[in-house]
Amino acid sequence: MMKKYKWSLILVLGIIAGAFFVYDHFYQRGIRAVEAFSASYDHFDKAISDLAASATDDSAIKARAALAGLKAKTAFRLSSLIRNDGELMNQARAVADLSERELASLEAFQGASQVKSASLEELAREAGDLAAKRKAAFARFRELCGSNI
Repeated sequence: MMKKYKWSLILVLGIIAGAFFVYDHFYQRGIRAVEAFSASYDHFDKAISDLAASATDDSAIKARAALAGLKAKTAFRLSSLIRNDGELMNQARAVADLSERELASLEAFQGASQVKSASLEELAREAGDLAAKRKAAFARFRELCGSNI
């Protein structure tokens, strides 16, 4: 009679352990995806700051490469085990979209050296506004992460 309960207990404990490992795997995978996106954003932020400070071909290439990396990191899928999973994924895409628009605006500003000064001021203001929106969107992303990372 005791053997019957012993095997049942072992089976139940095995199922619980398996469920825990599956949960842990999906949770950790989500955390790694969020951390990778954050690291990619930091890389882009540095690259676009370098581009704004010195408009060289090398800094433009680095900024475009950093943007490509950032956009690639937005393809992550979070399981429902991560709090605010849907909002985090949407916010990451919003950050990447704003980053792309900011880079295009900054490149247009730097490429428009023969344009009237009023147009240059408008392009500079647009690039600055997009930078502020991008930073605010990433701050919201970090806020949504909360205790996840």
